[in-house]
Amino acid sequence: MKPTGMERRSPEWAGVAWRKSSYSLPEGSCVEVAEPGGDHVLFRDSKDQGGPVMAVSKGTAAAFVTAVDSGDL
Repeated sequence: MKPTGMERRSPEWAGVAWRKSSYSLPEGSCVEVAEPGGDHVLFRDSKDQGGPVMAVSKGTAAAFVTAVDSGDL
């Protein structure tokens, strides 16, 4: 699998533990995050758990969080 991409489902992600992101909004705009191992972090919309999953490298996920924390996004 490529380190960045969108897919509906992948057998290698079966059984991963998803958690609600601390950046999710209280009115229901929720993002779920999973770390299946290796160098990947997965993101999905909690309202569409069977929908697309975005897989990025841990470095890309860390850069995204840093940009959000610093107000750059």
